[in-house]
Amino acid sequence: MRIKRTSRRNKIKRTSDYRGYNRFGRYKSRGSTGSAERSLGKAVAMAVAVVAAASLIIFSCITFVPRLIEASKKTFISDASSVSSQTESKEPSEPESSETPKESSKPTESKPEQSQTESSAQADRGYDDNGVFIYKKVGYAPFKGSDDTADKYTKSINSVAATLDASINVYSVIVPTHSAVTAEKLQKDSADAEKANIERIKASLSDKVTYIDVRDALKEKKDEYIYYNTDENWTALGAYYAYCQYCAAADISAMTTDGIDKNKVEGFSGNLVSRTRSNENKDGNPDLLKNLDTVEYYTLGDYQCGLWRTAVSGETAVPFINSEISAQNALEVFCYGDVSLFKVYTGKSTGKRLCIIKDSYGSSLAPYFTENYDEIHVIDARYFDSSLTGYCYNHSITDVLFINGVNNANTDSYADAIAALAEY
Repeated sequence: MRIKRTSRRNKIKRTSDYRGYNRFGRYKSRGSTGSAERSLGKAVAMAVAVVAAASLIIFSCITFVPRLIEASKKTFISDASSVSSQTESKEPSEPESSETPKESSKPTESKPEQSQTESSAQADRGYDDNGVFIYKKVGYAPFKGSDDTADKYTKSINSVAATLDASINVYSVIVPTHSAVTAEKLQKDSADAEKANIERIKASLSDKVTYIDVRDALKEKKDEYIYYNTDENWTALGAYYAYCQYCAAADISAMTTDGIDKNKVEGFSGNLVSRTRSNENKDGNPDLLKNLDTVEYYTLGDYQCGLWRTAVSGETAVPFINSEISAQNALEVFCYGDVSLFKVYTGKSTGKRLCIIKDSYGSSLAPYFTENYDEIHVIDARYFDSSLTGYCYNHSITDVLFINGVNNANTDSYADAIAALAEY
């Protein structure tokens, strides 16, 4: 019996040793070597799995994420184009935009921005470049005016008109901005403010002054080349349509341009290009530079003319057409640009003489009157230093026309120059 007990104890002992435990349940060093090897193997396998998983994730990111981003861009552009198309279906040529003031009582202010190129996403809504609105490679100057500046302008004209002889017919034309004529929906707030401003000027003029509204006539021709792409001025064609409105109001026959030789100067870069210049873009907006203008003018006749470049320069005999022009100063083909005084003796015998008080808009309008008046006197109030009352008396003027762009009309310094014409 003792032998059996001993064998049993030995058996239990061997079994415990085999399992790696002693009688206290502690792990014995004798059995730890195999266990460590197994743990190391598991760790290596796990590391390999982690590396493989990480590689798979990186590969997926490199391969599929750019494709997802590109697909998202295409979807976004497609959606944007869809929205734009819906907008165009309501307003075919003039998608809406708002970047001008909502109150006509305050001048428009724009924050300078860097010049940029029109992208496909901008093509249907336009963008601002340093205060100039760019739409389909055409520049639009913003309206800048207020009730106060409008009142000051009308007060100046009324004061001058009051000093003129009662027999003199006095007319006034305000030229709207390009934006208000051809991009009214794109710049709705600005167009609304400008409309209210012009209506205020129109209503405030005295009974002595006949206001000639050219806005509707220009809007009817808005699909034609009536304003420049790179300059805020109107073209000779736009001026012609305004001339026809004047003739209707003054009860005279408008000349026709049929059969008259037309000349042109190509590559004209206007003031909107220079206004879009920035530190990053010295040459101006690249979209405008891709769409330079052609200045067209008519050979209306060989008239005797006199030019005063400044108030004290004295008279110089000059040809009716300024031949000393290039693409850089092409607008000076009309009455030699902004000079103190330009006179045209037409040789007609109508018994009528016209005096035009103008800014640059009047320069391209004046040549058409050669068919209607014996003499045309073109004055820029900013450079003229004399009394208009005395001038009209000395030259037997029968009609006086004040013609100014709406932004010039709303400039304090210009209103002051007009008012100075009434002084003796």
